[in-house]
Amino acid sequence: MAIQVFVFLLVFFLILFLMLLCRLCWLSLQPSHSQAGRRRTLVHRLLKPRTPLDCPLCRFCSSNGRPASAPVRPWREVKSRRGVPKRIPTEGFACPNQQCAYFGITDAHIHALVGDGTHGRAEHIQTFRCQACRTTFSARRDTPMYRLKTPSQQVAMVLSALAEGLDASAAERIFGFRQATITTWLTRAGGHAEIFHQRCFHTLQIPHIQLDELRIRLRSSQQVLWLWLAIDPCTKLLPVLHLGHRTQHMAHRVIHSLRQLLAPGCIQLFTSDGLHVYFYALTAHFGQWREVGCRGRNVRRRQVEAGLIYGQVKKSYRRRKLVRVSQVMRLGTEDALKAALQGLGLSGRLNTACC
Repeated sequence: MAIQVFVFLLVFFLILFLMLLCRLCWLSLQPSHSQAGRRRTLVHRLLKPRTPLDCPLCRFCSSNGRPASAPVRPWREVKSRRGVPKRIPTEGFACPNQQCAYFGITDAHIHALVGDGTHGRAEHIQTFRCQACRTTFSARRDTPMYRLKTPSQQVAMVLSALAEGLDASAAERIFGFRQATITTWLTRAGGHAEIFHQRCFHTLQIPHIQLDELRIRLRSSQQVLWLWLAIDPCTKLLPVLHLGHRTQHMAHRVIHSLRQLLAPGCIQLFTSDGLHVYFYALTAHFGQWREVGCRGRNVRRRQVEAGLIYGQVKKSYRRRKLVRVSQVMRLGTEDALKAALQGLGLSGRLNTACC
């Protein structure tokens, strides 16, 4: 009896094993849905170029265009030749009065600034006076040190420590200043550094720019923000740096700021990840309007720059693991991209800033 049960079970499991084997062989001959889906994803969809009308900043600049101000006559030609000659250098300073004809003019040969003594107990701070409108102001106006009683050497020491990575709470224990005071100094210095960046970074000749964004989470905020970067891989220069959400508006803001810093007629080579908003922002800012005949009338149409090269590195993830990396040419050809990268001394391989 036991032998019969054993033989029955053996035959049963053998038949079950053969059925499973036949099923697996039949499925291997049929095209799977995953492979079909994989083939479909390899065909990248075409993106439609955009125009400056799609950029909010371009629309704002075009609607609020101000006419150029008339040239002002130098003050040395207006004033009398009598009196003591100027002894205090005023180059780099300008009258803060917006109603004055010399407002915002930093050229010492044109503006009407003279020295008007000093003030301050810990340090001697120069005071200037505009002879045209009689406005007096401090040399520290519009700087991080404006109306601060702390000596500038101590403020510079604290800010240098913060720039090296020291925490504000640790700086409070080391230097003896309140954390709120240190935070105020840091905020002022950051705003002034941004103005200095905008003043010095202009008419740049950067042949290759890598675009990328980093996901960050602030300690005092629950929402996730993105740090948008534009990097020169040759010199490691950061011409544009913005913090915001991962939206089309932020992409337009980054490319709009980058376009204002570049030299006129500078056609770029761009590389980025697979985010489509970069393509829309680039085509909106790098191109020109042209008159095209359509049905007997002239129509203005936007045309992308002919020499613009843009490639993307698209990464596919599955269960938080990188499974495939593909390269997509959005503007230009792969041969032109490789030749341009090799001309800069690079390997010719398409990479992003943070890969």
